[in-house]
Amino acid sequence: MKYKFYVRDIPEPYPIWKYILENTDILKHYSMESEIDSSDIIELSHNIDIAEIVESAKEMQDKFEFKGWYTSEGNSQAYGGLSLVYNPDLKEDIDTNYQTLGTPTNSKRDFFWAQNQKFSSIKNTYYDSYAFRKLAPCVTETSFNNFIRSFDRSLIRSRIATINSKFVPSKYQDKFGWHKDELLFENLRINIPISTDETFKMQVENKEPQHLPVGNIYSWDTNLPHRAFPTSEEDRSRTHLVLGFSPWFDYNDDEDCYFSNEFYGEMHPLDMLVTGKVHPKITGIK
Repeated sequence: MKYKFYVRDIPEPYPIWKYILENTDILKHYSMESEIDSSDIIELSHNIDIAEIVESAKEMQDKFEFKGWYTSEGNSQAYGGLSLVYNPDLKEDIDTNYQTLGTPTNSKRDFFWAQNQKFSSIKNTYYDSYAFRKLAPCVTETSFNNFIRSFDRSLIRSRIATINSKFVPSKYQDKFGWHKDELLFENLRINIPISTDETFKMQVENKEPQHLPVGNIYSWDTNLPHRAFPTSEEDRSRTHLVLGFSPWFDYNDDEDCYFSNEFYGEMHPLDMLVTGKVHPKITGIK
């Protein structure tokens, strides 16, 4: 069965994904399994020109300023960056280039463990992932636009994310950054290092921390608790692309709607990723 949802027709208090869950048979497909072990970080095979992406990301960062993560305590200088997508209907007054950088409604702790109880409705808030459906000016007004448009699946809540280690005291490094994201069926994440050094690590819960060098592309089950963190308090920074994709529903900008694609209920999102169905130049696992 094919599904199509116009954003304008989704009522309060439904975020887009919850409305999709209640108006499709998608839950029966959650039992679908992949042979790919995504419980730890996967290095993907690709023939994408990373040097070109690094240059276009630098152009974006030079043209648009860094903004720290929004929390009720103020903007964090330890973590922030730019939002690659925006929600034209966002309830909070946040510039389109920064809308996926947290929310001033929640504290740091609320964000990291996905607490949204402070919202009477999460429709058109930070937690409405599919509402972030329009490419931000930092993308469309730079050469980075070419890279984003080379993907075959629709970008949802995504950012270019920078950690500034001098703002993370050593006594907080063991706890810094822990959080969980959506299920793979909702949001398939790809992580691409842009600038980094050995003092920065990525860790999935119960796994050893790893340094992810520039030149590679990664993915894993980001519904598992995970974090990026510094191991030094020196004045260093690390920037990664954190890209989220809707695997089974594609977005039509002209009609402002989501529709189920040919992979809906037929192919696991991870299998889509490693067989070129998300990006034609991502072709397997190293």
